[in-house]
Amino acid sequence: MIPDDVYVHKTVEGDAEAFNELVNRHHSKIYGLAYRMLGNREDAADATQETFLEAYKSIKAFRFQSQFGTWLYRIGINTCQQHIRKSQSHDHKVTAYTREAEINGIASDEDSPERATLKDEQNEMVQSAINWLPPKQREVVTLYYMQHLKYREIAEVLNCSEGTVASRLNQALKNLKRKLSKYYL
Repeated sequence: MIPDDVYVHKTVEGDAEAFNELVNRHHSKIYGLAYRMLGNREDAADATQETFLEAYKSIKAFRFQSQFGTWLYRIGINTCQQHIRKSQSHDHKVTAYTREAEINGIASDEDSPERATLKDEQNEMVQSAINWLPPKQREVVTLYYMQHLKYREIAEVLNCSEGTVASRLNQALKNLKRKLSKYYL
């Protein structure tokens, strides 16, 4: 597989198809990030489009000091933060944080209707608890548990230390435990 850096260089040189390849490679990750942070498909689609538009406009500023994907995550997080700030209430957030099947369009034939309903209810409780977290904790939870990034990568994306990542994640887990303890005794 050709490294992202090659496509970045080609994009800077004016090759639009090279940027299309970068979009194809990273679209699902950025959409997943936006969907989990914003909670609904419409906002996630808008934020994904805005992320790639901003990346295209700023690609000449990419200095190859990190991986392209890390740089793109940072733009995605900033875009999502702007959407969250613009939002006047949390009412727009749909309970879908842990609905991987819905994001990926995959349904399990093994789930009975009762089990699927129970999973949906649990997902709604978890999504509600995650929406309740402060934005910096929500970002770390999303990047660690849903995007499966390592502490080092999260620190790079969020422009903070690994210790800060660990601290935010630890605090987020304490807050989630406190919030969800009434449902799971």
